[in-house]
Amino acid sequence: MEPKPPADGDPGTPSSGQSPSGGAPEQSYPGQPPYAGQQYPGQPPYPSGQQPYPGQRPYPGQQYPGQPAYQEPRNTSVPAILSLVFGLIGGVLVSVILGIVALTQIPKKNQKGKGLAIAGLAISGLWLVGLVVGIAVFGDGEPDRDASGQVTTTQGTRADKLRVGDCVKEIKEAAEVRNLELVPCDQPNGGKVFAVFDLPAGKWPGLAAVQKAAEKGCVDRWAATGKPLDEGSDIIYLHPIENGWSLGDRGTTCLVTPK
Repeated sequence: MEPKPPADGDPGTPSSGQSPSGGAPEQSYPGQPPYAGQQYPGQPPYPSGQQPYPGQRPYPGQQYPGQPAYQEPRNTSVPAILSLVFGLIGGVLVSVILGIVALTQIPKKNQKGKGLAIAGLAISGLWLVGLVVGIAVFGDGEPDRDASGQVTTTQGTRADKLRVGDCVKEIKEAAEVRNLELVPCDQPNGGKVFAVFDLPAGKWPGLAAVQKAAEKGCVDRWAATGKPLDEGSDIIYLHPIENGWSLGDRGTTCLVTPK
């Protein structure tokens, strides 16, 4: 027998709009999402066959097509913050150490604060530059001396830089003597240094006690020279004050005024 083509409506061949299983025809309505595992032509697949709602965030580890990956907020490096703070207040050494530590840790710990660390190092560098410039311009307070250690020109210096044999232009009575003017001793002067010594270490004994100890030390040291004090001359002394004492200053300078 020759094969007979199936007649129209024969269940062996699905007709238009009829499912292959003979059930109801597959039909989707406008705007209706596809069934699980189904996809319209030209439509990108959704993760795990699910469709996100507008504004819905993905679950941890899940990412929708075209959406940037979710990142946890990063902490700011504490050493970077401290580096900037110490740099601003002049703690150069601490600022540099913390800045280097911060720049080393930030990439490893995925932290923020690289700019703060760099700023702290930069400010510390400015402090160092300013210090170098200040020393170059104003000097360190040490007066210029000849080969024998004598001052040959008039120049300013600090009280703690005086040596035995130095002569000062004048000493004005004041609560604190910061700077003095040195002059060659063959010129008119207001006093010549004959002794320099330190008071005993310990807790600040009070201004009156320091003055008494400094005066006695200078008088005793002049007496030890065996020289008589010329008429019209006097012994004067420079002693430490409380602020300097707390920083370790115990120095006392003894001078004799010319007649």
